[in-house]
Amino acid sequence: MQLYAFAAGPYHTNCYVLINAETKQAAVIDPGMHARSRVEKILKEENATLSMVICTHGHIDHTRDAGELANAAGVPVWLHEADRFMLEDGGVSEQATVLFDVPGMERPNELRDLNHGETFSIVGMDFELRHAPGHSPGSVLFVGEHACFSGDVLFNNSIGRTDLPGSDPQAMMDSLKHQVMTLPDEIAILPGHGPDTTMRAERRSNPFLRGLD
Repeated sequence: MQLYAFAAGPYHTNCYVLINAETKQAAVIDPGMHARSRVEKILKEENATLSMVICTHGHIDHTRDAGELANAAGVPVWLHEADRFMLEDGGVSEQATVLFDVPGMERPNELRDLNHGETFSIVGMDFELRHAPGHSPGSVLFVGEHACFSGDVLFNNSIGRTDLPGSDPQAMMDSLKHQVMTLPDEIAILPGHGPDTTMRAERRSNPFLRGLD
């Protein structure tokens, strides 16, 4: 499996491209604003075909180019149903609506739901899907054998904000305790913003996780 990562858009959102080296099928996680051209360049260089677009949650900085990429390739966008409404308004603020040109955003032709507890295959690699609301109603974690795509639930030494429309501080605490703290120490954390980390490092130094064991 090949993994590419880059930051896109005004909020420097991490976009991930996974490519199955054998089948040359590719998946994109969290394609933010202006991610499309970067993703398509990677696919061309690797002679890969896009098979799915995945969003860890519905905020505009993680979904801005999802519809464009998916529709051009004729593939679905995957998102938890609790965040579907955000594809209409961006789910962040009026300022973000202007900054990310929400009226000009292309909506996906096909939208499929991510469901808690299911085994979700990303181009041949299995991930456990964990619903982890708090930052947004439909935030999810993709938990694989060696890595977890944590979206805006968990960052390096921090967590996602809970003062946004649709956020819920108590739900975030529950998600951290029951979904995040149960991750194995050795797993790599690939967040929606900032550098990667490990669960071991976060358990030791992340101030937001103290007392949750």
